[in-house]
Amino acid sequence: MAEFAHDRETGHPEQLLADLTRMRGAVRRDRQASAFPLLLFGVLTLASVPLYLDPVGPDALRASYGNSPLAGLGGDLLRHSAAIGWYWLVALIAGYLGTLEWYRRHALKVGVQTRTRKYLIAGILGVLGGLALGPVLNFLATGTAATVSDIVTSVFRPIFALLYLGLIPILVIAAGLLVLARLERSRLLALTGGVLIVLLALAPVYVNTAPFGDDFPSVGYLPTVLLPALVLLVAGVVAVLRARRARP
Repeated sequence: MAEFAHDRETGHPEQLLADLTRMRGAVRRDRQASAFPLLLFGVLTLASVPLYLDPVGPDALRASYGNSPLAGLGGDLLRHSAAIGWYWLVALIAGYLGTLEWYRRHALKVGVQTRTRKYLIAGILGVLGGLALGPVLNFLATGTAATVSDIVTSVFRPIFALLYLGLIPILVIAAGLLVLARLERSRLLALTGGVLIVLLALAPVYVNTAPFGDDFPSVGYLPTVLLPALVLLVAGVVAVLRARRARP
């Protein structure tokens, strides 16, 4: 800071600009704390993997497993859809609240705070949207006029696919990471959120084209959640290594 004052007194605009750039970079590095949410949601997603064990393939004639009140989060196609819904309701709330608490403590430690209000809003809207999505779309697809039903089914076909497979919570996580990436100006968070969305787009394609034949294994659905979990964990490890390397 003394050097900065000296440069200001002696009048070196290039040096002043360089110092300001370095200070901004240091503040940005101190503010970033993305390793925790990445690792936390990675562990939560990995813990959900056993719930997606189901030996019945997607092409088999099968009835839905009841009309779960949490079908928006857990779907109604898989054997453990109800458990998936309840698990993700608790996991998403715990994950978002845990992340907010982590950023609060990090701010007290380094003296620089990331404004997490938009992230909190994203979490609330994500959870509430996930809860309402299933009942609303199902009503529009089955409880309305044929024209409306056809339009809804056609327009929201990708969302229906994620809904039935219990993958909407991964979309909620990805949306939160993209909001956090904007707040932190973090390319790693943005890349991670983007990769998750790509995996979600590919999940229905994989499930319906996987070469299992007539013998759909009980682990057939697991890659749809295992791959996002691994992406989150790897990104979290990268964030940890970056943070350690940036320490003076």
